Amino acid sequence: MSLNEFDEAFREYYHALINPERTKDEYGITEGTVEFPGEPEVVLIMKGFCINDDNEVVSILPDMYVYYSNEHAEKNYTTGTPASCSDDTTQITPMLPPFKLPDDFVYPEDFRGFMIHNLMCQIRDIYWNMGEDPPAAYEIDGFGKGTGNFDYEEYNY
Repeated sequence: MSLNEFDEAFREYYHALINPERTKDEYGITEGTVEFPGEPEVVLIMKGFCINDDNEVVSILPDMYVYYSNEHAEKNYTTGTPASCSDDTTQITPMLPPFKLPDDFVYPEDFRGFMIHNLMCQIRDIYWNMGEDPPAAYEIDGFGKGTGNFDYEEYNY
């Protein structure tokens, strides 16, 4: 994707990640509406897209899927629309915790690289969860799958 196409497709996702308070408001995640006591926190945001057999992006899924919780909750809760691609495409879903941007982060270029890194970490975590070592290209540090072999606090951007 060109940078302009990427920006148009993922700008909303970027803003959801840098402003989780606004995301909570947009998705109605408030202390009065959640299933547990205390102020809810956004812990993970997912935004899917679909690729064809030639690895071309053919569709950006319109909605995000948000995980939220807090120290009083026994599990993560979700809201939003789960990603779903047609049967003749493959779904790819970046899943990232909200983060604070370093001063030298350039949008959209660095964000595109950040998403690619997240997808590589997801591939790494799939290997780890199968009890295997990932190929050398995927032996990298970073946040991957939401239920992987990682320390969440270490990768909370």
